[in-house]
Amino acid sequence: MRTDHRRRIYYRRRRQVQRQMILIGWSLLLVAGVLSLCMGRSNLAGNEAQKVVKSGNQKDANKVKNITIEVESEEERIERIREEAKEKGYPEGVIELLDKNAETVEFVEHYEEKINVPSADTIGDVLTAGEIPKLYQWDERWGYAPYGTSIVAVSGCGPTCMAMVAAGLTNDPSITPAKVAAYGTENDYVDEYNDTYWRFMKEAGVNWNLSCYDGVLTEEQVRDELQAGHPIICSVGPGDFTQNGHFIVLTQYAEGKVKINDPFSKKNSSKEWVFAEISDQIMAMWVFSVNQG
Repeated sequence: MRTDHRRRIYYRRRRQVQRQMILIGWSLLLVAGVLSLCMGRSNLAGNEAQKVVKSGNQKDANKVKNITIEVESEEERIERIREEAKEKGYPEGVIELLDKNAETVEFVEHYEEKINVPSADTIGDVLTAGEIPKLYQWDERWGYAPYGTSIVAVSGCGPTCMAMVAAGLTNDPSITPAKVAAYGTENDYVDEYNDTYWRFMKEAGVNWNLSCYDGVLTEEQVRDELQAGHPIICSVGPGDFTQNGHFIVLTQYAEGKVKINDPFSKKNSSKEWVFAEISDQIMAMWVFSVNQG
């Protein structure tokens, strides 16, 4: 009897151990399966993204858009788009946007599909009384529009500044960088290098009922004009805003600092600048107001 009892206990314990071993085994298999699935998805994402890059198929790109975003760093994305742009023969000026400002990456990426799309008729619902709107020349709504023999995104800082000033002062959202650029091209305000002649700033504002005077202003004069609601377009040389030449808009002044609408940079447009630190970069100024005559 004792032997049978011991035997039953032995087999019962043995079955318990077996069940525990089975449970442990299944748990290990489950963990291994989950890890394998995760790694498989990661590899799949990388492989699919590479296939899309190589194929250039827009339909496939849309399918794995999220995958591409997950596996690419910003630097890798810029380099990929740069190489694709070179392979497709994009204009050199368009490709160079990536070197000048990483904010232009989507504009360059969408160049082929949007270069022939008509520009927007308005700048949208961005106007606030007493303020100059922030507009960017590489905005996809108008950046592909022609300017001289170039496009607004590459060469249109001047027309974009004028569009900001004219739309803001007149509260007219129909004044877009593309329309101002067309006016500049049609009236020979663009030179052979697609740079904007300074006389455009002095003369073109009349087309939008603006009056203007030019000169190099002192800090006190800048303060007085901006506090009176008169924005100032500046031509600037090499420094904080450009390596060559550029146009920006001074919009506000307080305690020695100015706010600037830089048509090429959201970063520059989002902070205040000590006027004394940038004044030596300013080569010319044009002060604008609504023509009351």
